[in-house]
Parts: sequence; structure tokens; C-alpha cells
Amino acid sequence: MAPPRADARAFLFDLDGVLVDTAALVRGAWRRFAAARGVEIADEDFPRRFFGRRTAEILVDVFGMERAEAERLAAAGLDDKTAEIEAGAPLPEVPGAAAFVRATRVAGIRTALVSSASAPNVRLALARLALHAAFPVVVHAGSVARGKPAPDPYLRALAELGVAAGASVVFEDSLPGIAAARATGARCVAVATAEPPARLSGADLVIDDFRGLDPLVLLARLDAGG
Repeated sequence: MAPPRADARAFLFDLDGVLVDTAALVRGAWRRFAAARGVEIADEDFPRRFFGRRTAEILVDVFGMERAEAERLAAAGLDDKTAEIEAGAPLPEVPGAAAFVRATRVAGIRTALVSSASAPNVRLALARLALHAAFPVVVHAGSVARGKPAPDPYLRALAELGVAAGASVVFEDSLPGIAAARATGARCVAVATAEPPARLSGADLVIDDFRGLDPLVLLARLDAGG
């Protein structure tokens, strides 16, 4: 892995809720899984216990599953959304996200994708957004031993990019994701798709979406203290 360069800057993007709006898809899939097991999930449970977390950790925490069985089901593709998407389930882009990522690359800012989703779901979303080439570094659920809110996914991405945390900006939508970003020492921009802005106060800046945003202007704003 490359040593951090003092002059390098990086933007690290979460996937679900940051680049693609998968909230309805995630809610539906987990509600079906829960109903088959006689478990009810309240709307307010999703931001706190589901969004931003890996499948295995949800199975252990929410459904009381043994860790080994949870890891087995996750590895077997429990959260694979390919069939649903191919059957017509929507996978909408967060407004302006793809254009913002491309503009980030043009500006010379390094990029990484850091997601709690499985590798197949990451590939599916990047294909839908036509952003495969935009992320030379991709960290998914299987890339690290500990997922968000642990900082491990972002620390791995920073190491692969060769960029110091203090020179980086993380884009997140969930409370576990924001906690993971802050634990690295990176600054964080929260996208208010999963939570109301008032609950995202742990981030340095909160945005509704990426429309009208310029990467260099945003970076200058953060450098100036928000």
C-alpha cells in the first residue's frame, strides 16, 4: 500500500444512500426476511440498526443469529439484489451523484468507494451508474474484518489510496458511517437521504444531494471551516 502523500487529496464515497437511493429496496428486503421469521421491524429501526451496516452484523444484532451462521448467509448472497433489480426494482441515483464523482476525478482528487454492501451489489450499482472506472479503490463488506461504525473500511481505503485521513473527505448518509469516518480523522459530508439533517450533526456539512455542487468549491468550503 502506498505511503500517504502530503499533497494528495481524496474523496471517499459510501454507496447506499450516497450514490444510489436504496432505502425502499433495503426496507422491503429486510421486512420480507423478518416477516418469514415472525419479526416486526419499525420504520425508526432502519436508520439505527440497518442502514450503513453489513448483513452479517444485522443478522446477529437484530435477529439474534449466531455469528458463524450470519457470516455463512451473508457469504451465500442473502443480500444480493441482482434478481430484484433485473425484475424491475428501481435503483435510482441520488441526484447529481454520478456527475459529482466524475467532476471529482477531473479535478484531480483521488476517489474510493467504501460500502457495507456485498461485492455483487457494489458491482450492480456501479454498472447502473456507469462509474466502474471512477473508483480505483473499492472496499466492500468482504474487504475487512470489522464493518462500520468501526473505522476499518475507511482506513483500508485511505491506505490503498496513499492519502492521509486529514486530507480526505468522506461522504456518508448513515450514523454508523459517519461514526466510522470521524474515527479515522477524516472530515465528513452527510447526505440527508436516510436521516433528517438534524440527526446528522456529527458531520462537518450536511447536503440534500449533489446537484449544483462543485468538488473544488466544496473542498475550499471545508478547508475554510464549513
